[in-house]
Amino acid sequence: MLDHWVWSRYLSLSYYEHPPMIAWLIRGITLIGGNTETALEVGSQLLTISIIALTYAGTYRLYGRNSALVTLLILCSMPYFTLGSIFLHITQPFLIFWVAALFLLIRFHQQPENKWLLWIGIAAGFGALSKYIMLLFYIGLFLHLFIYRKTRKEILNPWLYAAGLISLAIFVPVLLWNAQHDWISFRWQLGKGTSGADFGENTLAFTLGHLLLFSPLWALMGGLGIWWVRDRLVQARSPESVIVVLSIFPLLFFTLMSLKGTIADPHWANLAYLGIAILLGQELLWRFKKKTLYVLLASGILINVALTGTVVTHALSPLFDWMPYELKNYDYLKSKGLPEDTLIKLQKNNKRYLSATQYNSQLRKLLSAEEFEEYAELIQKTAMDVSADRLTRVLEWDKTGEQLQQLLTQNSLPKIAYIVSREYQLSSALSFYLPYQPWPHSIEKPERNLWSPIEEVKKGTGIFVCELQECQGGIADFYRRFEMPLRYLGEIETRRKIRMIRNLQVYELIP
Repeated sequence: MLDHWVWSRYLSLSYYEHPPMIAWLIRGITLIGGNTETALEVGSQLLTISIIALTYAGTYRLYGRNSALVTLLILCSMPYFTLGSIFLHITQPFLIFWVAALFLLIRFHQQPENKWLLWIGIAAGFGALSKYIMLLFYIGLFLHLFIYRKTRKEILNPWLYAAGLISLAIFVPVLLWNAQHDWISFRWQLGKGTSGADFGENTLAFTLGHLLLFSPLWALMGGLGIWWVRDRLVQARSPESVIVVLSIFPLLFFTLMSLKGTIADPHWANLAYLGIAILLGQELLWRFKKKTLYVLLASGILINVALTGTVVTHALSPLFDWMPYELKNYDYLKSKGLPEDTLIKLQKNNKRYLSATQYNSQLRKLLSAEEFEEYAELIQKTAMDVSADRLTRVLEWDKTGEQLQQLLTQNSLPKIAYIVSREYQLSSALSFYLPYQPWPHSIEKPERNLWSPIEEVKKGTGIFVCELQECQGGIADFYRRFEMPLRYLGEIETRRKIRMIRNLQVYELIP
């Protein structure tokens, strides 16, 4: 969310990884509510409510009030639309336009007037300005027309291509920007989807992830729902055939991409589950008596409460001992006075462990009793891969920002122009929580730095920040890219009670 907030400060026709809609939207939200967490979170809730309200309205028109209410309850019992609504993210505006385009396509098949195609062109165009995968809507549209013999003639309908031209015209800003930047967005998206992981490595995580994110209950009932409407799936212009093809095709597509792609985020299954919710709104009313339906919906809500409650509880106070430990920053330990022979022992055991208990046990075997007593706590802190826990990443950033500002003030740097980190997420988050909101700069993805060209960063007042475990490698990457010295300012350690949330090493850039 805060990375996209940075985009909103530097308005552009497009950006390295995504189209510009989220940046434009956040700019509007912050103009009204200011650069505050509250403004971003309220904006996120309003967008999520808009998605649900639009889905409710479309289902109401298709199947009536009671079916729409069931669909509404199904959506509100999915963790994605409750806990997931906390953060303003790039998919929310996209879903608004996808849902609008889906119901417009259903309307076209129910009432074959070409004006609906033109409206689809507008909705799909703004959807493409939100997220590139809006292209899947047009692929699904043509796939649906092709599958059914009665609708194949529509493939030759010139109004369909007029809709495509309208979408393309709306999408022109992204094309212009990419033409000026060597088509970098399209090359990056293609690489992300087709390479970077061993075959099948991400598929299991993707599948289990979306089952939990959208509720295993509704995944199961969605499969049953498609079976229940099988007689209507053979009817080319039935709403059910449109919903199933347009919703299930993206799920199949992303599952196939997860076999080889670098990233397979479970939330990409959202289109399938929106379709499932629409279908089940009608089918559950038909298939079950009231009491059974109430039990089913109540079960969905309870599962949601259990899943979201577990996530929130684990984020605030971990339910079990799980945190990767791998020692990488030997320079830090050396600076803290660890003897050379102790460091050599540690370097001979360069392995990854999955809990504090496991890592402590290994340290007891490696070190003498005296060494363990004196250095174990420091070594464990240095080896802790805090950022591996995605839930930890959302905690205590305001506190970290205050700590960092205090450190900068103590070093006579109360106002800096730039903050550099290896990973873009770190510098983006710190930028938001520092009072003067310096521009972030990413070493890992230099293409993103539209707002902080390296020549300007070198000349300006800036700092380099790295997470303790990764700092030795991060500093090496900094020197390779910047070829300028650093001055160590100190460290900030943010804790929640006795638990370390993050430890950051802070350096001043010396021009």
